[in-house]
Amino acid sequence: METDIEIRRERVYVSSDMNINELMEKYGITSAAAVRAKRKGWFTKNYMRKQVIIDRDHFNPAISYSIAKQVFWKSFSKNPVAQSIKEDLIQEAVSLMFMQSGKVKEGANERYNENYGYWWCAYNAMLAYLKTRERQLHYDESLEAIANPKYPGKRVYSPDYGWCYC
Repeated sequence: METDIEIRRERVYVSSDMNINELMEKYGITSAAAVRAKRKGWFTKNYMRKQVIIDRDHFNPAISYSIAKQVFWKSFSKNPVAQSIKEDLIQEAVSLMFMQSGKVKEGANERYNENYGYWWCAYNAMLAYLKTRERQLHYDESLEAIANPKYPGKRVYSPDYGWCYC
């Protein structure tokens, strides 16, 4: 028994005669979101959640891995951080392509086929993963510089620890 949880964003129009508490109770939104929805007349359901629209019947893993490898070699192969985590980037791209397979299929037309949509899906997944990884490496380097300064006895300021004498 497989249950696919499908999460879609959609615009929900609210009536102007409902008060904020009724909006919060009926739709399960916060008070700030209810105030905005009452003012605008609508809100976007599942706005802060990742969209997951899976189409298992038309998803081909071989094509997805091929597209992910093409994206890596075309866009990220010259980045040394990306080269060190190549397999992770490819896997992240394929997993996002799987989660978005129904959405990509719905958006395909004569001019932009499914492969075009998968290409951009893979590119965005790799870029997001790479930026997160680079941010983490930068954070680790800054902590390393505080823990082991180049010049012992030097006064160093850290936003987390304040002034350190090393």
